[in-house]
Amino acid sequence: MRKVILVDDEMFARKGLAGLIPWEQYGFEVAGEAEDGEEALGLIGRLSPDIVVTDIRMPVLDGLEMIRAAQERGYRGTHFIIISGFGDFKYAQQAVRFGVQDYLLKPIDEYELIACLVRIGEQLKREQERTEAEDALRRPSLFEALVSGRAEARELDAGRHTLGWQADLQFRYYAVELNDAPTEEEPEAALRRAGDAARALARAVSEAGAVPPCSCEPYVHFRDRYELGLLVPGTADAREAKALGERLARVAGCGDGTVARVYVGEAAPGLLRARQSFLSAQEARRAKFAKAGDTVLLFEELRDTETDACREIEPAVYAALLEGLEEHDAGAMTDALDRMLAAFREQRFAPDAVAAAVSRVVYGATGIVRTMQGDDRKLKTMNAAIGWQEAPRSLAGLRQLLLAFLTECADYISSLRESIGKGDIAKIKAYIDQHFHENISLKSIAQRYYMNAVYLGQLFKKTYRVYFNEYVLQLRIQEAKRQLRQTDKKVYEIAASVGFCNADYFVTQFEKVERKTPTAYKNAIGEKI
Repeated sequence: MRKVILVDDEMFARKGLAGLIPWEQYGFEVAGEAEDGEEALGLIGRLSPDIVVTDIRMPVLDGLEMIRAAQERGYRGTHFIIISGFGDFKYAQQAVRFGVQDYLLKPIDEYELIACLVRIGEQLKREQERTEAEDALRRPSLFEALVSGRAEARELDAGRHTLGWQADLQFRYYAVELNDAPTEEEPEAALRRAGDAARALARAVSEAGAVPPCSCEPYVHFRDRYELGLLVPGTADAREAKALGERLARVAGCGDGTVARVYVGEAAPGLLRARQSFLSAQEARRAKFAKAGDTVLLFEELRDTETDACREIEPAVYAALLEGLEEHDAGAMTDALDRMLAAFREQRFAPDAVAAAVSRVVYGATGIVRTMQGDDRKLKTMNAAIGWQEAPRSLAGLRQLLLAFLTECADYISSLRESIGKGDIAKIKAYIDQHFHENISLKSIAQRYYMNAVYLGQLFKKTYRVYFNEYVLQLRIQEAKRQLRQTDKKVYEIAASVGFCNADYFVTQFEKVERKTPTAYKNAIGEKI
């Protein structure tokens, strides 16, 4: 209901006017009455009425002087209707100068007054819509100016109602982070979730008993699709601030698995010091993983909690994780992952250190895939794992994302190994044929193709009916014989060229295969010529 004040020095005139029309039927209520202009000014200041219906001639302060004084005091949201027994043009001229909406003569025609109220009601509606639209445009820029420290006192004075709070109160910044949103979701879905959360947060702040009433719905700022910011007054007490943070976390949660975390900055004296609270809320965010079990992180409670931005995963944990991945051992892989995540919390990893550790694991896993000649672009979970910071994750949400990625990698690696076993052994044989003269071994070949050396030896024997070492020796001896027949190289030169570091060992192996020494073999060829 819109509020109306009736002003007349005659009580019966006021009562008659109050009962003349059904005010509520047209969206109004009579909120107060005054018998002179001075009393009316006090009511206007306390009640902020939408309309004042006043007589002109009254003791102490007449109607026109009361209207002028009201405008000088800044009561510009109030509209005035003058009712007078005088049709003097001079009064009408003054009323127009003061912005009076209507000048009605006594006796009052109820239909004329109703038409006047309806017209003003429509005008008030248009003004309210325009004001709300202007506030909607001003709020984001004013909020950003406050948290960046660029706001000035005159901006706050001009837009004192824009954020819904008085500028001289104690304020805290609340950063509400929406964690564990579904991966690969459309931006529109994220925006709808954030919009629903923002409305719930505004209602929660309005309903909270710890904060003073505001002139409009509290403003919730969209920092991005997954973070909302609020400046809330009246929560200087740390316990009250944390209780409100817990309430905000509850109402901001969604049914799609998204979990709200709230970071609360220190109390700042006045809106112009809002950046102080904003920065301390960001500082509280640094303990996100170190305090993974807490829904609300209050700056005051974290003064002694230092996080480490340079800490790294223990080498043994990292090695165990990749080993479990390579061996397709889900239990070992999960156990190592949980040890890593526990270290994030227990060793107080800062978010930057967590990001570095996760990147190391992700690129280590994809490196194994590429080493086995796999295509990491085929991994459906890789984009989510690489870009996990695009949408915030709790420790539990990070575990779920990484476990899905590592499990897919392990399955893919297993299939690549199986593919090698079924047909790609020919690639290994081709590699041996081209590189037998180098210092190769079963172990080095197995490492190159990311296979178990024992398994590779068995597979090679099964496929080609010869052991790996025997096959390599055959290739080397055949090449040595060719060089003995076609070149004048010394024996030690031939030995080196076919992969033997020791010439005596080459002679021994040559004699073992050919039943004669390299020199005897070369001399025998010469005798036949």
